[in-house]
Amino acid sequence: MNPALSLPSAPVPEPRQTPPLNWAILGPGYIAAQFAQSLKQTRHRVAAVASRDRGRSARFAQTYGDSNTQAFGQYGQLLQQAEFDIAYIAVPHSAHFELARQAIKAGKHVLVEKPFTLNAKQSTTLAELARSAGVFAMEGVWSRCIPSGRVIRELLAIGTLGRITSFTASLGDHFPYSPTSRLHDPALGGGALLDLGIYPLALSALIAEPRELLHASGQLSTNGVDNYSTMVLTNTDGSLSTLHSSIKSRLPNNGWLVGEHGILEVCAPLYAPSKLILRQLDGTVADEQEFAETSPALGLAWEAAHVAECLAAQKLESELMPLAQTVHLAGLLDQAATRMREAARPSQL
Repeated sequence: MNPALSLPSAPVPEPRQTPPLNWAILGPGYIAAQFAQSLKQTRHRVAAVASRDRGRSARFAQTYGDSNTQAFGQYGQLLQQAEFDIAYIAVPHSAHFELARQAIKAGKHVLVEKPFTLNAKQSTTLAELARSAGVFAMEGVWSRCIPSGRVIRELLAIGTLGRITSFTASLGDHFPYSPTSRLHDPALGGGALLDLGIYPLALSALIAEPRELLHASGQLSTNGVDNYSTMVLTNTDGSLSTLHSSIKSRLPNNGWLVGEHGILEVCAPLYAPSKLILRQLDGTVADEQEFAETSPALGLAWEAAHVAECLAAQKLESELMPLAQTVHLAGLLDQAATRMREAARPSQL
């Protein structure tokens, strides 16, 4: 180990030590189940659940809630009748905007699963509505909240790597085509860019604020969703980011951050790194840290804990994922999608 090149410790509050919250779950699907499971590491609880099928809500409440958890068959009914501290919006991407809008109009705080909405226009509207209503709103990029994300943030703040020159990252897996899958349905915001591309982009933006989209390309399926996407960005610090995402094939799912004094390897999975390896410029390992929060059922507790701290401090935005950056990244995803569709030739599914 090289003592001159080391990873910092980043103080992160233990989820169970943060104030308790009562959560309303809108959309009891896979990620909501992971989120609810993660709450077992906190003092939070599932206070209410809603979907378009009350039976489904009731089963979710029975599995993840307690004897007082309410189940609803209409989202509006939950927003008007249930008592809770904050709504977790976990429906498909295409419904994020409308349900978050309804919750904000009802005066409720919201944590909206990534991507915040389908586009920058919707994201801008939600951000403005939340500020006007005086409620908390945050995009659920949980990779910003977990311990590994805090270490990366601190490493950059103290300048261990020196001037950053480049960042390369990928996130992708093979999801067999299914006409009923939201990943392959353009009406539900399917495709690699919105579902997976947000993670490499959010990590890049943590390193340095994006300045300009230089290049975007990809491959479209015959029904119009992107199987692959690549973005190349210049950043405000002069560095260059190259970001890949895919729903067609498994990618390395890691990241390499190169600075003038060293290299940070962000080990797979990119959204919740299993390890951070700090290397000297010749590739020699100088320091490393391993992390346990590599699955949503473990890592999402840190996101819930961060939200609890924000609300306890009466903050209406998260400093880890501020609304202005959510809107900015949504604009870049819009640009990338437009350029990709203009240049791409449809392929077979």
